Amino acid sequence: MLLEKKRSTSHAINIDADSIETKPKKGCEPLHTQILMTIAFWFLYMAIFFTKDVPRYFKLRRKDVTGKVIVITGGALGIGQSLAYKFALTHKAKVVIVDINESEGNKTLNHITSSSGIAYFFKCDVSKGSDLLKVAQSIYEHPDLGTVDILLCNAAVLRFGDILNLTEDDYRLNNDINILGYILTVKAFLPQMIQLNKGQVVFMGSICSFYGDSSGTAYCTAKFAVRGLLESIRIELLERGKKGVATTIIHPYFVRTGLITGQIKDPFSTFFDVLTVEECVQLSIDAILKERVEAFIPGSLSLLCYYMKCFNTVNIFPYGRKFFNFKHEPI
Repeated sequence: MLLEKKRSTSHAINIDADSIETKPKKGCEPLHTQILMTIAFWFLYMAIFFTKDVPRYFKLRRKDVTGKVIVITGGALGIGQSLAYKFALTHKAKVVIVDINESEGNKTLNHITSSSGIAYFFKCDVSKGSDLLKVAQSIYEHPDLGTVDILLCNAAVLRFGDILNLTEDDYRLNNDINILGYILTVKAFLPQMIQLNKGQVVFMGSICSFYGDSSGTAYCTAKFAVRGLLESIRIELLERGKKGVATTIIHPYFVRTGLITGQIKDPFSTFFDVLTVEECVQLSIDAILKERVEAFIPGSLSLLCYYMKCFNTVNIFPYGRKFFNFKHEPI
């Protein structure tokens, strides 16, 4: 009887032990710690903002890019072409134009070199990583180039139309150039910057990086994506301790380029006029040379973009649309 009782007790203990469930580890800090950390963060935020960011804003100076190597994807036409002209002819940088359009790329190259600027052209499909790696290697091995100081991701296509009318091929082309092209370009050139702990990665974003719109299911999707991509890259660089590599993203309103005028009737808004290429390029270069993290063109565009994200509700949304009164239609 005693033996049976012992066995019974032992068995009962085993059952109880097996049935105990370990409590899963909590995925966040306790509430009191969250409150204390939030208070500490806001004190730190105010201290950093007023002692570092505000003085930096007033002391910002354009860096000198004379003789520096600037790689511009999509540099054969439009904004990219005008950026290439300005950097090469006004700021005396060595500009590397990367574009799939060989004829227009060579025209841009010839215009710069005939005006005493320094430029190079590489034909490249930015949706193909192997092409970009070859271009990067050619630049690194070139006796007059070598180190890339600024990488400007600008190549883009525009597929304009609502989701029911755009084809699968439209979306694939959009994603290949406007999203994958940015990813692969960074993968080709960022390793050298990380190794040297210097350089600057610049993305051409858009109002569409914040503001989805009808007929923009392809383009807006891509511009949202590249904003998230650069924010992620910025954090990766910080975690690697590579503070010498700057990141900049530029968000212009509609710019009067062939990309826009070829597919969209004149855009209209209550507050924002369509930008000229010259306006966009001047302000973009200012943001790049000052190594600003983010720049809106015009600056007041930031109010719209943050309004759309911070103060929107299901009922306010349609009135906000009427207030800003954006109008644009496919040609």
